Amino acid sequence: MSRQNLKCKVQNAKLRNFSILHFQFLILLFTINCSLFTVAGCGGAQTQTLSAVNLRAIEYNQNAAKAMEKGDYEKALAYYMEALKINRSIENTEGIAINLINIAVLYQKKGNPSNAHDAHEFLDIAFSMPDLSNDIRSDAAYEKARIYLKEKNIAKAKEWVNNSLSLNKELFEGSRWNLMGRVYFAEGKYDEALTMANTALKLNIENKQRGEEANSLRLMAEINAQKGIYSESKAHYIKALEIDKELGNSKKIAMTLRGIGMLSLKQGHFQDAVIFYMRAYDVSSNSGDTEGTSEALDFMSDAYRKSGDEKKAEEMMKKKADIEKEKKE
Repeated sequence: MSRQNLKCKVQNAKLRNFSILHFQFLILLFTINCSLFTVAGCGGAQTQTLSAVNLRAIEYNQNAAKAMEKGDYEKALAYYMEALKINRSIENTEGIAINLINIAVLYQKKGNPSNAHDAHEFLDIAFSMPDLSNDIRSDAAYEKARIYLKEKNIAKAKEWVNNSLSLNKELFEGSRWNLMGRVYFAEGKYDEALTMANTALKLNIENKQRGEEANSLRLMAEINAQKGIYSESKAHYIKALEIDKELGNSKKIAMTLRGIGMLSLKQGHFQDAVIFYMRAYDVSSNSGDTEGTSEALDFMSDAYRKSGDEKKAEEMMKKKADIEKEKKE
């Protein structure tokens, strides 16, 4: 591989690493082999302008990603469906597959068992599409593994993580090992899970995948918390939080703060737990993440209840009910 092509691949990889939810837009702009259009520095002197149709699909995908960030899944689904329709109208194979993967991710978020079934179907279609890059097929396999893990189908989850790894062992290998670590963690095999998390961490540092590096640290924190190694767990959470803030990822910042709150709760430090949950609530509410806001209020209520403050616990649940009611309206 030439140095120029390698530079192109790294550039594309960094763009895709925000999250699978943003990756459909970024892939439409920069595919791994720069096949949709030529970008300066990504393989040649010619520059091709995107058609108005492609630009419309990109706009719908951008709007979908924004709606997902805010937890507005119905609006996100409508935008993704429009983008899918446009990509199908021009037989943009990669665009179609990427939209199917993102719709599957959205269905997972919605949480109903019937949605999981539909998500599997979308991913199966994406995975089996002809003339598709291994990178996109790897992502489809990765998302199938995540659904199987959520369904507690450990054997299938392992199978599909391995499928994903067999298709792409490059810049995103660490994310696959993170997921494999999650699978073993769900099995209660903490030592094996920790080994995989360490493998993922090394790969993510080497490949400069900062978001996945934070995911590795969070996984290690959870494993150590489960094993009762609280000081090490907190150290991993703090490192993850530094990366989350560096990347400006509100969802992950809130998730890490909730993790530290959980760690405090395990040790009986109820006031500390409330403080961390309150910080998570503040981040989620100010970023428009209603799902994260509700989760933080749930945890805060639990912490207050365990500390013996039933009144405060009820206040948190009332606030959660008000937020969810407002969201429906």
